[in-house]
Amino acid sequence: MGVTYARGSITGQNGAREFDFLVDTGATWVGIPQADIDALGLDTVPNASAALMIADGSVSRTPVYIAVGMLEGTGFVNGAVPAAVPLVGYKLLQDLGFKVDLVNKRIEPRPDDGIGPPFLL
Repeated sequence: MGVTYARGSITGQNGAREFDFLVDTGATWVGIPQADIDALGLDTVPNASAALMIADGSVSRTPVYIAVGMLEGTGFVNGAVPAAVPLVGYKLLQDLGFKVDLVNKRIEPRPDDGIGPPFLL
């Protein structure tokens, strides 16, 4: 199968930055490196934090940032959290109506009558 990426951008107070987001159907949030969050000048969501489960099973709390962006040409506003690499989780894919084509390693619009998980085997 392999790894899937989606092209997108995030815009903050200090401009915009393009990313090749790793499509992570096991993730909930949009994730971008803290250095990019800082460089873009993203605002935090007041009085909000996220509990993130790390790969080793530990839980870490982090601020949630406001991410205004584009994913494969579709605009979004979503919560973002710091991550080691830029990634997009299943919730945004589902909200935007994308499905993941694991065979062709891309995301694509789900048919209007399509429901179900954001992946296609």
